[in-house]
Amino acid sequence: MSDEKLVKAFQEAFRNSVNALKGEHDERFYYYAFIFDEGMHPYISAWSEEAYEKSLIDDRVSEEDKGWWKWDYADSPYCAYGYDEYFGETAKFLDERAEGMTEDDLFDKDWYVRMESMEEALKRLDAEGFFGRGAEREKVIVNVEQAPPDGREKERAVRLNPTTALLEDYLEYCEDEEEE
Repeated sequence: MSDEKLVKAFQEAFRNSVNALKGEHDERFYYYAFIFDEGMHPYISAWSEEAYEKSLIDDRVSEEDKGWWKWDYADSPYCAYGYDEYFGETAKFLDERAEGMTEDDLFDKDWYVRMESMEEALKRLDAEGFFGRGAEREKVIVNVEQAPPDGREKERAVRLNPTTALLEDYLEYCEDEEEE
């Protein structure tokens, strides 16, 4: 149910944003999330080992909260990184696409087309080796997440990532559909 134009736009915006992030911050990134919320415009978030360790100290994260904090896209210093620079054209495209749609069409139909297009964009980036290959890829988690969570993060994560201990750690902190 993805849309080819959306997939290509999302793929380009995500790639450019992450490349800029990595170019500006020489860090070991282990998590990239493509976030979609009620604003109907996607953005990225990411965590690196260095940012996570610094954040634990700066934000005085308790021992009890360290596990979920590691995967909390909203608390990352890189949440919405490069949004204006790399997602501006995509936002215009999405706004134009929404013109003439009813609220029902936009939120009940196009919402899912956008989510699936975001997932397909990540699949294609992964296929080209954007997140690494082999052992390097196994050190990275990518996912499409919805804000607020829709309880399907686990399903998407399993489809988008190799089965590793890192994936198991991430899945432990994903909300289940029943929790919604």
